[in-house]
Amino acid sequence: MYLLRTIICLACLLVCGSCSQVETNPISSKPETNGALSKSPLPSSASPIKNGDYSARGKITKINTELKSVELDHEDIPGVMPKMIMEFYVVEPAKIDALKVG
Repeated sequence: MYLLRTIICLACLLVCGSCSQVETNPISSKPETNGALSKSPLPSSASPIKNGDYSARGKITKINTELKSVELDHEDIPGVMPKMIMEFYVVEPAKIDALKVG
């Protein structure tokens, strides 16, 4: 359970960090938008997500011992991210052997 919470916390941090970066076109100083920003699942008035631990429930759908990663089908994390299937890299690879699909 601790491992799952750690994995989800790390995923939240990655999502938060990657959402704040906008690619720019080297020829133009205007940010590039391919429609992805306008289709955001969160309303534009949403407050920034605070770093920290968030409780969530999920199911392991795949374990990749070679890449030291697990794929989780997790429920909605209110105010953070919707329900989705994501791959997470295990911080302590020695613990991956204790995990099981399902």
